[in-house]
Amino acid sequence: MKPVAIFAATRWELNTLRRALPIQEEATVGDFHCLIGACGRRTYWLIRTGVGPEAAGRAAAAVFDAHSPALAVSVGFACALSQAEIGDLLLAETVASVRRDSGWTVQPDAVSCDENVRSEIMTAVRGAGIEARSGMFVSAPLVLCRAQDKRDLSLATGALGLDMESAALGTSAARRGVPFAVVRTVSDLVDEDLPLDFNAFLRPGGWVRGAWSLIANPSSLIGMNRLRKQSGVAAERLAGVFKAWLSEDIGRCGKG
Repeated sequence: MKPVAIFAATRWELNTLRRALPIQEEATVGDFHCLIGACGRRTYWLIRTGVGPEAAGRAAAAVFDAHSPALAVSVGFACALSQAEIGDLLLAETVASVRRDSGWTVQPDAVSCDENVRSEIMTAVRGAGIEARSGMFVSAPLVLCRAQDKRDLSLATGALGLDMESAALGTSAARRGVPFAVVRTVSDLVDEDLPLDFNAFLRPGGWVRGAWSLIANPSSLIGMNRLRKQSGVAAERLAGVFKAWLSEDIGRCGKG
């Protein structure tokens, strides 16, 4: 049976998923480390892509060129572009990349997400007492750190949520005819500024510049602590969602 490929950008997001899925072996697909676990009759591959659309595109190409999964899922944290609470579950109906010139524009690469998978997840989490909302997702090539930029993007697109990787993953899946879904929990809100310009960390030598930014702006430590707590809430909810989905979709872990 073909595996389900689960893509997460960061180690934190990947480790959150590991809490819900017993890992049985590890493998390398292309240059990407893959954790493999089975639950019921299905095998799940957990792949950390790295942050951003380019990294996500490389990971998807490596996996899809080596294997044809039954389903590909972009999982992790997201910025809410509509009114939401930290930890809310957002599911994509469509996902597209966006570009900012004089203003934000949605690119002509929109991918429709699998309706059956979305319905399965909604049913599963409802049984666990978790509410979910669905709508359009957009993926940006950079971290939006200012609330004003988030609000501008929200007004321009009407999107439900924002991340950096899902559009690239979805485009790669669509090219190969692989069903695709986006499952994200809210870690930051449309009306809040992030405490630092996290884009600095994504550039060569960025961790050094980021550390100096913290030293130069000690007040940002308060914001970093707030974001850490919010990400913790998002992680707890994401683990609960994944556990509920596995239970509903294929039975309790360890049962055939």
